[in-house]
Amino acid sequence: MKKIRTLQDLIDALDRELGWRRKELINIKLLHDKARDHHAIMLRRAGIALAYAHWEGFVKNAGTHYVEFVARQNLRYRDLQPNFLALGMKTHVFQAVDTVRGELLVQVAEFLTDRLDEPARLSEKGAVQTKSNLSPARLRDIVAILGLDYRPFELQEKPVLERLLQQRHSIAHGLYLEVDANEFTTLHQQTIAMMDEFRTQIENAALTHSYRR
Repeated sequence: MKKIRTLQDLIDALDRELGWRRKELINIKLLHDKARDHHAIMLRRAGIALAYAHWEGFVKNAGTHYVEFVARQNLRYRDLQPNFLALGMKTHVFQAVDTVRGELLVQVAEFLTDRLDEPARLSEKGAVQTKSNLSPARLRDIVAILGLDYRPFELQEKPVLERLLQQRHSIAHGLYLEVDANEFTTLHQQTIAMMDEFRTQIENAALTHSYRR
């Protein structure tokens, strides 16, 4: 896969990531709308599982692409906004949390005082972790570490994010769930809308250099 160095590389990667997911979601909705009742019930169950999978997958992959883009901008630590600085010093912080070892605590202090002019080293691997459970709380953490705006997603916490996750769990765990047709339509539409919002925020952040201090 092509490395993401430029804004156009990032835009192209986001387009690819969103394009095939949107196509699959639209196609399963079209199949559902043309299906007979007993087939439609099955397709709603399948559609919920697919919608969640694409939502989680897109957030993880699009966010990872953005971190890779920022990592390749040849910036110093002090040039980064606090969220990306946090990613850069994550290893040091994790080692120091709940430790009584003075050496580790000193290393964190040295990082904050002496190493901010060094080239920033960010790793996209593991930077965006959904842990197969993209709850509103986990999404809020991801949005924060990427420096994005959670407010548009906050409006969808109860009616979409929690409901989609709840229904996906029931279906994935083999429970019978008859999904309401109107709710399926709402969750389907809003999943696509949330992916669009996430993509737009990342593109705008890269375009306006909002990752820079």
